Amino acid sequence: MPQKMKLYAALVIVSLSLLASCAGTKLVAEWKDDAHQGYPKKIFVVGLSKEYGPRTLVEDEFVRQLKARGSDAIASYAVLPGKEKPDREAVLAKVRELGADAIIVVKFLKKEMGDTHTPLRRYAVPQGFDTSWDSYYGGVSSDVGIRDISYDYNVLTMETTLYDAATRQPIWSALSQSTYQQGAVKQIKPFTSAIIGRLAHEKLVP
Repeated sequence: MPQKMKLYAALVIVSLSLLASCAGTKLVAEWKDDAHQGYPKKIFVVGLSKEYGPRTLVEDEFVRQLKARGSDAIASYAVLPGKEKPDREAVLAKVRELGADAIIVVKFLKKEMGDTHTPLRRYAVPQGFDTSWDSYYGGVSSDVGIRDISYDYNVLTMETTLYDAATRQPIWSALSQSTYQQGAVKQIKPFTSAIIGRLAHEKLVP
């Protein structure tokens, strides 16, 4: 492989690794009731979003992952009619009817866009002294084999809270940020895994 192609391939690999390092979900704030002990027997999952589609996908993924860990769980959209935001009292009534002892509420707070620039990268073999002499801003040629890598990204901020159904008081809550380039739907599974993993770490789910 020519030297120029090797350098360009290396540049692509570095770019992809930079994108991967920025992607994913991180918890930026967390709170827990240290007095609480034990696992909920049945968890009622509620997603609060302006759009019905994301709500159902998030609820389904939480239910799937909770059941995979041995917890009983049910999605709110499956038992509450209508595509609008579920009524609080209707949720509480359904929780009592189904015998759920905990409620997970996942709120979509905001979505932001940003732009990231990495340092300049060289993609070609440096030119010889004679050839490069005039390669500067305002000179004969400005093509010196460098490239500024930049990319757009999205940041989705979520709030997830686990409530005791009997007292209606929070047991655990966290603010999280999911950073990604394309496809918010693709972030639902890793986001849910991050949240469920943290709940398991805090011994709030199996």
